Amino acid sequence: MRDVLFLNTPELIAQHWPAARALLEPVVSHAARGEFTADDLQEMVTTGRAHAAVIFHGGRAHLAMVFEFRLYPRKQVLNVMALGGADLAGAAVSFWPRFLAWAKESGVDEIEACTARAMTRVLRNLGFAHTYDIVRLPC
Repeated sequence: MRDVLFLNTPELIAQHWPAARALLEPVVSHAARGEFTADDLQEMVTTGRAHAAVIFHGGRAHLAMVFEFRLYPRKQVLNVMALGGADLAGAAVSFWPRFLAWAKESGVDEIEACTARAMTRVLRNLGFAHTYDIVRLPC
């Protein structure tokens, strides 16, 4: 049985962030490009700027996600900042349809994520489509 827990109170954050952090740390270390640290994500969740969900299977945390809402002039999107752990395919079956329904009820028009090419291929199975390439120039 898979259970989803949104870390939406100080008590839940204190209790479950260590497990979420352990799942997200490889993403921060290997996939992110210096945009944030695990400490930054925790601060964003704690202050309400971002939100975290942890998916449990058999009582153990298997997948963690941190996301934020972005308001564009003509769209509200949910930006998945970090997604880490195991069994994305299992979560796609048990969690993703409910999460999409919740996002839509929350006024979200689209869900977005900045990803590496390999993760883009994985997320296509959830219905994501390539939209933009991000380029950067150091200053």
